Amino acid sequence: MNIISNIKNKIIPEVQQTTYLVGSDLLGNLHNIEIIKKKNYDTFLLFSDKSVFKLYGKSVSHSLKKLNKPVIVSLIPAGEQSKDFKLLAKIIKPYFQNGFTRNSCFISLGGGVVTDIGGFIAAILLRGIPNINIPTTLLGQIDAAIGGKSGVNFWLSKNLMYKNMIGNIKQPKLVISDVEVLKTLPEKEILNGLGEIVKYWVGWGKPNLRHLGRCANALSCKELLRGGGISKKAIKTPPRWQAERSEVMTPRMVEELIKTISICQKIKIDIVKQDPYEKLGIRQKLNLGHTIGHAIEGASKGNLSHGEAVSLGLVAAAKISLMLKMLNYKNYKLIIATINKLGLPTTVSGINTDMVEKALKMDKKGGTFVLIAGIGKLEVGVKVEKELINKVLREIII
Repeated sequence: MNIISNIKNKIIPEVQQTTYLVGSDLLGNLHNIEIIKKKNYDTFLLFSDKSVFKLYGKSVSHSLKKLNKPVIVSLIPAGEQSKDFKLLAKIIKPYFQNGFTRNSCFISLGGGVVTDIGGFIAAILLRGIPNINIPTTLLGQIDAAIGGKSGVNFWLSKNLMYKNMIGNIKQPKLVISDVEVLKTLPEKEILNGLGEIVKYWVGWGKPNLRHLGRCANALSCKELLRGGGISKKAIKTPPRWQAERSEVMTPRMVEELIKTISICQKIKIDIVKQDPYEKLGIRQKLNLGHTIGHAIEGASKGNLSHGEAVSLGLVAAAKISLMLKMLNYKNYKLIIATINKLGLPTTVSGINTDMVEKALKMDKKGGTFVLIAGIGKLEVGVKVEKELINKVLREIII
């Protein structure tokens, strides 16, 4: 089989030693990918969650075994609750039981939770072994698996979780994004990814509303297309989702998803290339919507997905930017309306505001915000008065 014909986009950044492949029908053909074949790893340490492994584990394992190397598997329950510092010993135990070397390759197969944990483990095993990310969610393919940042959560108490506060930055050798896996995503996971795509649109003006609408349509979200994109006139009504989704992606759907995913990946890759270890402040732009978003996500006790929390963080950033007269009212309304149109939250209830405020005090960015000067225009490192933050929180947490 000629695997090259299945790969539709390939990005090899000049500085980073990571190759990014985007295409279709890739998971069952890992043994045909030249980059993997050339490395001649002596063992594959496959890490996934039980739900994803049930869908794709057999195909991936079978493909890797065609390289005549052992495949050692460790699985976790699906969900953010598995991203707990206390669970690391249990996760890595199978690898120690079966043995591995510095020439072993750690493969993370799953969504953002799996690639976050997997990247961290790959960095600490033998002080670092090669790793490959195979993201199986929209969020993973456009964000979580890109850029080398990884980490786990730390629970200070049963009501207070610090997200990604224990982690590192280690670039993977390879990231493989197979759009075929997106057809099995539930609505909540699609929204999870759309929240981050909206972040890219707000911060970089890409993908534009046309691409954003087509991507959502390809993922079976109805009523989004108006002449090929999201209609600015008809942007007030939340979308309707198909009750039954097709198990087969048409070539047009595959093309639209590859295009949108590649746009998002390139934005993040270009920034990571300039500031790989988050030392120059350039990478701070990627934190748009994440300051308040992370705090709300932690206080939600797992009831909000990352993308939903980011959408609330974007609403907060837009409100603060408007109040500081950085963002005009027209663009503010467009941001809020687009988030609403995609079915993402603009307000939330059942969240303890005190917990959000405590989490904000521990924010890694030192209390500064990434704010919005316009669509595609950001201001980083902005100090915001506590009174203004609290006012915005009261408008979002109802």
